[in-house]
Amino acid sequence: MSLLIGSRSKAGISASTYARVFQNVHHNFSSFALNSNAGVDAQQLAKKDDGVQKRTFSIPTKSTTIGFSGAVSLATSSKPWQLTNFGQSFQVVRKLSAASTNEPDDDMFVDGKPTLKYATTMRKSYASLTNEQILHFAAFKIPEACRECVIRDVMMVDQIEYDEAMEVFKRIAATNREGMHLYAFPFQAGFTVAFVGGFVSIPLVFHEDTMSWFNTHFVTAELPPPEDLETWLEVGSASWGWMEPVLGQVSFFLLCMQFARAQLHNLGIRPYFNWQRERRADRLAAMYPRYDPEFLRMYSKCDHLSSPHKFLD
Repeated sequence: MSLLIGSRSKAGISASTYARVFQNVHHNFSSFALNSNAGVDAQQLAKKDDGVQKRTFSIPTKSTTIGFSGAVSLATSSKPWQLTNFGQSFQVVRKLSAASTNEPDDDMFVDGKPTLKYATTMRKSYASLTNEQILHFAAFKIPEACRECVIRDVMMVDQIEYDEAMEVFKRIAATNREGMHLYAFPFQAGFTVAFVGGFVSIPLVFHEDTMSWFNTHFVTAELPPPEDLETWLEVGSASWGWMEPVLGQVSFFLLCMQFARAQLHNLGIRPYFNWQRERRADRLAAMYPRYDPEFLRMYSKCDHLSSPHKFLD
């Protein structure tokens, strides 16, 4: 648990001094561990009424009266806290609700299994998620969440409903696909050359007619007599004189490139891929300046080069 303190004390005492007092506060109020480098002797009082738990700390100090001029709050991942200052006393307030506690209600789980009532509340589409959940999933570059961010931003900017915003998003998505085949061409060309070259090398080495044709047009070396070309292994032995340098050099070149790529991967660098992705994202944000550029960039980056992403909903 951490303290967020938005101001300094009136007495000139650093706010971090009082942050240390509340360094360790147990989330369920079962215990409070108070820690201070200033020799603070703290007493705690507790009461519970109307769905609110409170803790009041009376902190005697040898310094001047403690006073804060701004907001002081305890921040947790799921529980709303509030820290209020009253001179030399601090009061920690936590509102109790199902949404602000990690402990499940009795009607949610029975014997460690979800109840029917709780199962019926499960949301089955990204459109039904809250804004906070959408932003959380978008941070992980999930395309459906990135799309939802753009749609909701369109709704807010244009003041339109979801279905109308979806039509605007479709135009944005179509704009993002423009020229995508050009960015994908180097990857497609590399795949085609490697795939075709791998299979073509087999008959060039072991198939007699293919080997003879290649020798006649590109090598012009003297071939062994026909009785030494009766099997595919003998053909391979004859062709290996000129195929070995080619295949060996290509293999060594690819090995070096693979090693270089591995080092770039360790450095987190993908030169061409990152360049084309950033270029596409910047272009889309420039095409639609009225909408949030970060949402547009996130969506553009998660779209596939080969084909549009097929959304789950």
